Parts: sequence; C-alpha cells; structure tokens
Amino acid sequence: MSKTVPSTNDPKQSRGLLFGLLGISFIILILGGLLTSLGIGPWYQELSFPPFQPPAWVFTPAWVLILTLLAMGTWKLILQGPEQSMALTGIALILYGCQIVLNAGWSLLFFSVARPDFALGTIIVLDIVLAAMVVTYFRVSKFAGICLIPYLAWLLFATAINCWIVFKNPSFG
Repeated sequence: MSKTVPSTNDPKQSRGLLFGLLGISFIILILGGLLTSLGIGPWYQELSFPPFQPPAWVFTPAWVLILTLLAMGTWKLILQGPEQSMALTGIALILYGCQIVLNAGWSLLFFSVARPDFALGTIIVLDIVLAAMVVTYFRVSKFAGICLIPYLAWLLFATAINCWIVFKNPSFG
C-alpha cells in the first residue's frame, strides 16, 4: 500500500517535499516582488513613511529568510503531522493556503491598487491567520512553530508600517 504522506523513513520523498515547498515559497516571493515593482509609482514616492521603515534593500533578504523558514516549518509539519494529529495538520495547511492568498492580496491592494487603507484591513486579518498558524504548527511540531516566529515578527512590523502610512497620509487616514 502506498503512502500519501511522505515518511521520514524515505529521505528521497522527504527531500522532494521540501524542495516543492521551497519552490512554492520562491514563486510567492517572485509574484510579490512583481506586484510590488509594478505598483510603485509616483503615488508611492509621495507617501510619508515612518522613521522606523527599513531601507528597501532589507526587504528581499528578509523575505528570502522568512519564506525559507516557512517552507521548512511546513515540511516538518507535513512529516510529523499525521503522527500527531491529522485534523491539526489539515487546519494548519488550510491556514497556510489562506496566508498565501492574504499575502498576495495585501501586495495587490497596497502596491497595484494603491490602497494602503484597504491593505491595512487585509494585513490585520493576515496577522490573525499567521498567529493561528504559529499556534497550530507549534502543537504539531515545536520546530515547525519556531520556524514561523520570524515571519510573525516581520508581519507585525509590516502592520505597524502600514498603519503609520494610512494614518499619517491625509489621502488614506
């Protein structure tokens, strides 16, 4: 009988899963970068930014690290999940899919549609989904949960930036 979930006893299948998850993460990174670059125009240059906003060059390495850790955490979740709780693993994977959609939606709203105010609502929902992911991943695998902590920290920081932009720029606040 074939297994539908990769086994930790099958390193080849396990590596394939990890590389697939890394591939998904980097497709997300490329799409996010594309949505961002297409949306940065005069409207963006005219915004007032918070004094704590990092320089632009910080974002790509931060997202590479975050998405690599997300892939590693999800990989560990899938490998250990069936041993712990199939229901929790299913919930965690639904949350994983939701955060992908919300993250893309945030980029689209903030940059492509030029609506940081709408994006703020989206990122707040994303904060909640990601916090639920951290808890759920952690319940299945401590390693998986720990992998998501930098993402949650970065997301809360991004939420603060988004909030500042909305309330300090008259066209949105």
